Amino acid sequence: MNKNLFKFKKNDQIGAASAEQDTEYLPKCFVNTGALDLLKQIDDIRQIVLGRTGAGKSALLTKLDEDISSRSIVISPEGLALAYVSNSTILNYFSDIGVNLDPFFKLLWRHVLTIEILNYHLERENDTKKNLLDRLSSMFISSSRSDKKMREAIKYLSTWGEKFWVETEYRVKEITETLESKLDVEAKASVGIAVAKLASGIRSGAKLTKEQKTELCSRAQRVVSAVQVQDLHNVLELLDNVLEDRQKNYYILIDRLDENWVEERLRYKLIMALVLTARDFIKVRNAKIVIALRRDLIDRVFRLARDSGFQEEKFQSLYLPLIWTGKELIEVLDLRINELVKHRYTGQKVTHKDLLPNRFEKKPIAKYISMITSNPRDIIAFFNSCISVAIDQPKLTSQLLKEAVGKYSRSRLYALRDEWSADYPSLLDCTKLLYHRPASFKMSAIEDNDVEELCLTICADTSAGSCIFQNYAIKVVDCVTTVNDFKIFLMQVFYIIGLIGLKLHPHESVSWVEESGKGISPAEINNNISISVHPKYHRVLGINSKAGRNQGHAPNTKFDV
Repeated sequence: MNKNLFKFKKNDQIGAASAEQDTEYLPKCFVNTGALDLLKQIDDIRQIVLGRTGAGKSALLTKLDEDISSRSIVISPEGLALAYVSNSTILNYFSDIGVNLDPFFKLLWRHVLTIEILNYHLERENDTKKNLLDRLSSMFISSSRSDKKMREAIKYLSTWGEKFWVETEYRVKEITETLESKLDVEAKASVGIAVAKLASGIRSGAKLTKEQKTELCSRAQRVVSAVQVQDLHNVLELLDNVLEDRQKNYYILIDRLDENWVEERLRYKLIMALVLTARDFIKVRNAKIVIALRRDLIDRVFRLARDSGFQEEKFQSLYLPLIWTGKELIEVLDLRINELVKHRYTGQKVTHKDLLPNRFEKKPIAKYISMITSNPRDIIAFFNSCISVAIDQPKLTSQLLKEAVGKYSRSRLYALRDEWSADYPSLLDCTKLLYHRPASFKMSAIEDNDVEELCLTICADTSAGSCIFQNYAIKVVDCVTTVNDFKIFLMQVFYIIGLIGLKLHPHESVSWVEESGKGISPAEINNNISISVHPKYHRVLGINSKAGRNQGHAPNTKFDV
């Protein structure tokens, strides 16, 4: 490449961290690893796109929407008026006294998804709500044995679907208000007091005896459990019959569920209800619900919102995990580099080989990059760091690359902190146990004194508020639990968040959560296991990359250079 034609400029970059902001590069530089083709297959039941932050979930749904725009329906959680549900005084009151609202949440999702598909289908068919009901009646009111089910389904649509063309937000409020009204009737019939007065508690003086509360809870539960779930089941059968044309299938795409679109406790219950509802929609052959979820979020949902009979393994077949190989990540990098450079250099295709040293830290540059990156966001952050240290330069020297890797490593640790701040606000303090260690070391090398000092530091820090680390540290300081138990717990967390890999037995290779997708149980962790710090964090933690390099390896090192 002619060095006189191209030099890095101050504001250059090869993309943004989020798909929503990456509008310049994503449409031109999307790399299809096969996941896009699977999602497009209407018969493939994999519908929950799982991945860590930065794995490309939003980018995948954005590309899917672009490719099938005439058949895709994008639902934004914050546009569903679910905050109205969260702020409902009546629903909150009954939830507090023990009423399980999960059937209602499933009703909400099933209703919203059904009506969204029917609305979209009507628009494409240039039909009207009245014509639809007439046509459905003529189709299904016959001598078939499903008559009763279809009549009930049509009755449901007639009851709830009077305002087919209004916003989804209105329909959510309408359903919620209907349930609130029924619960209010039960309260007045059971204890003679309106729910609003009950919810105001002490101020109104409306207190219930234990027996009254038990009766009210029981009656309210019957109301919630009977919120036309059977009717909606029939509607799914009807929907399957309406969407009988294989050439007219529909996709509902739901993303950004990890954002603060509703109060956190309710959010987990709503996501659980959504997952259950999406699974039910599999029986609708020409409609597919596609959901993007962070792996840690779905783990949290299943942990906090599951009922007593829940079995996670039944959902494994619905997962589409996003795992990137080193070769795929280099392809992402090269496409974006070429897109950046071609604006000012119009000759042959430009790749990382033209702008980076051939080797770095005694490794081919492509292999080194694949070791310190795990997903597309890492690749973008890495090369943007390279650009930031190479202003007015045509390429990076080894010294400039060393500086860029330091900036990149710091940014990845801070990104890890932000990703897990809700669960582990003291995460950065805990990483001090890894400072200046070899790339791979035995857990026994972590001294008890260092763990005890860390526990005292965590206990003294009240700025982050109470968290699981702090609660565990207090138990260590109070001699309720042992230092070794805390160390095992900490390594388990470090593994789950991808900070370390674990070699559980000498004859095994290092296990990384990004590859296995599974956690490690405390019983598997002891002082004899080997710990490997992920190479992307080596610089920021002061890890000696040369020491202990034969004891472990980073994920994605199988790379064809």
